[in-house]
Amino acid sequence: MRLLSKIGIAAFIGANAKIFFRLITSLILILIFNLIYAKYEALLLVTSPEKLFIPLYIYTAIVMSLIVWTLISFKLFSSFKEAEKKIEIKNSFVNKPNDYEKIRDVTKHPTLKSFKDKLVSHE
Repeated sequence: MRLLSKIGIAAFIGANAKIFFRLITSLILILIFNLIYAKYEALLLVTSPEKLFIPLYIYTAIVMSLIVWTLISFKLFSSFKEAEKKIEIKNSFVNKPNDYEKIRDVTKHPTLKSFKDKLVSHE
């Protein structure tokens, strides 16, 4: 039973890896921008507090865009059942039969005519 739950969790994380990457990236960037803004805030409060609004607006715009970017990606979030299906679909593209590779090169096969072309050529 534990093995099945570990496989389910692995499939869940694998199917939602892009969303987890966005979440972690957003959190790291927000923390970095927070540290940078805190330094500028302390400096501007001492030197010229009237210019504090410019970095505040920039900081707010960046943080809000990162939050919106992360929240938009949550609509792509899949449940445990959907995660297994997504992994299966991804693997089917990677492990496709050789027949698909054989017909990939169009120059190796004769030109195919549509039904309309066949009718026109007989007249």
